[in-house]
Amino acid sequence: MNELDKRIERLERRAAESALIADLSPRAEIRIHNIRLADELRQVAAELKALQSERPWAA
Repeated sequence: MNELDKRIERLERRAAESALIADLSPRAEIRIHNIRLADELRQVAAELKALQSERPWAA
C-alpha cells in the first residue's frame, strides 16, 4: 500500500467516525457539523481515488 492509498484510507476512516459522532450526538449543531465534515472527507477521498485512477503511474 502506497502513501496515497494510506491517505485515502485515513480520510475514509475519519469520515466514518464523523458520521458516527453525528448519529450519536444529542446536540443538533454537533450533528450538523459532523455530517458536513463527513461529507467533505468522503468527497476529498473520492477525488483522490479519481486522480489515482486517472494517473496510475503516479500512485
